[in-house]
Amino acid sequence: MKWPNVAEYLKAKVLEFEDALLLKDYGTRMSYSYKEFDEATDRLAWGFKKVGANPGDRIAFLHSNHTDLLLGYIGAIKAGAVAVLVNPAYTEREVAHIIADSDAKILVSTERFKVKVEIVKKHAPALSFAIVKKEGQTLEEALAAVSGPLGEENPVPRNANDPAMIFYTSGTTGSPKGVIISHRNITFAAGNMAQNYGLTASDITLICLPLNHIFANASPFWGTFASGGSVVVMERFQTEAVFDAIKNYRITWFPGVPTMFAYLLSSFDERPRDVSSLRMGLSGGASLSTEHLKAFEDKFEAFMLEVYGLTESTGLVTANPVYGIRKPGSIGIPVSGVAVRVVDEKWEDVPRGEVGELIFKGPNGTIGYWGQPEETEKRIRNGWISTGDLAYQDEEGYLYLAGRKSELIISGGYNIFPREIEEILNSHPKVLEAAVIGVPDTTLGEVPKAFIVPAPGKNINVEELEAFCKENLTKYKIPKQFVIMGELPKNATGKILKKELN
Repeated sequence: MKWPNVAEYLKAKVLEFEDALLLKDYGTRMSYSYKEFDEATDRLAWGFKKVGANPGDRIAFLHSNHTDLLLGYIGAIKAGAVAVLVNPAYTEREVAHIIADSDAKILVSTERFKVKVEIVKKHAPALSFAIVKKEGQTLEEALAAVSGPLGEENPVPRNANDPAMIFYTSGTTGSPKGVIISHRNITFAAGNMAQNYGLTASDITLICLPLNHIFANASPFWGTFASGGSVVVMERFQTEAVFDAIKNYRITWFPGVPTMFAYLLSSFDERPRDVSSLRMGLSGGASLSTEHLKAFEDKFEAFMLEVYGLTESTGLVTANPVYGIRKPGSIGIPVSGVAVRVVDEKWEDVPRGEVGELIFKGPNGTIGYWGQPEETEKRIRNGWISTGDLAYQDEEGYLYLAGRKSELIISGGYNIFPREIEEILNSHPKVLEAAVIGVPDTTLGEVPKAFIVPAPGKNINVEELEAFCKENLTKYKIPKQFVIMGELPKNATGKILKKELN
């Protein structure tokens, strides 16, 4: 069987769902059916080719969440180019690094980021063309203004193994790396998401996760496209706006990171809202505390699906089954078509119950890191891809995260996994969020240090936290220091930036 490229896959879905609603911008009249989306992206592909995009060229997008961003990058892929999505929250230096590192030829942005665009142009030698949308202008209008009238033609032929996108990692442990996502990665992931989440044509989801990240594309957008459902696109997460969207658009499933669910639950406690349309919450990007999982299911009367993935996996490696046993605190079992192993430093399997590094293999696996052959060789061996995450497997095959490999705390010869301490702290009724790191200790080498964000309206002191930990943790796992903060540092997807804690 010939594996389809992205354009072929999309056109097959358009034939299936044609006039059904695909995209809707939150709070505006902007919307697209499957057929309208296909036609618009064909026109954009034409425009990109007219301004100089050749097969394999990189087209970068510095753009907030909007239907135009989805239209734009699919248009770029149809033109045979490789789409590079850049976090608009990044500084000029960070944006310039990504544009220069990817050798992007064309940059698409908006007037909001005009200053960044002008600065970036001076530091990106390969950049030859910038398309900057004016206020109130659509991407089609902005592109037509520089390319001339947009026509429609067949997408540029591409192989399933050709690069389609480059996502830059969040850089929580160093400089961002460009993860190459192929046409095969996307077309496999789309159907895989739909199948493993139990999505149907009647489902409606909400994107408020940042679209420069794999999670927001793979789960709500590609998964929806495969199932014939609808997507509401919101510029960014705001608690009240999310509740408004759930009620008014009848959202049936909500994908988010643990921080989002924490804020939704806290606000819901203060004032219950109409969330009757919700059937499922989907948590990824970081570990969701069992306390928040249970609270969501009890208060929202919808089930929570915990999943695990990373940029290198095109968004999904394991998931709790929709139609089967879901275990709180577990990241589930391998999704269909994907194999996983838990290994030691030599990449040899460890016994079930023991902690090791999680590695995976499948059609979802990245083909490598952009311009970094040594990193590619280090992280990918015979198709198996290193995740850098520590995990263990129970007797039924369910997987549990123990933390990042780089975050393991070795204290007096004992291995301490921050996730375990964070779970305990997050279960305290006065705690909204907790993060634990290892800090140097002259006697033990390292000791745990905890950073706590109190729940809204709650006051908590160090003595309470110490007493709670003594009740629930072995002595050597109890943090030696507690820091109470207003908020934890996070990246755009809500992942806690532990490298900024000390």
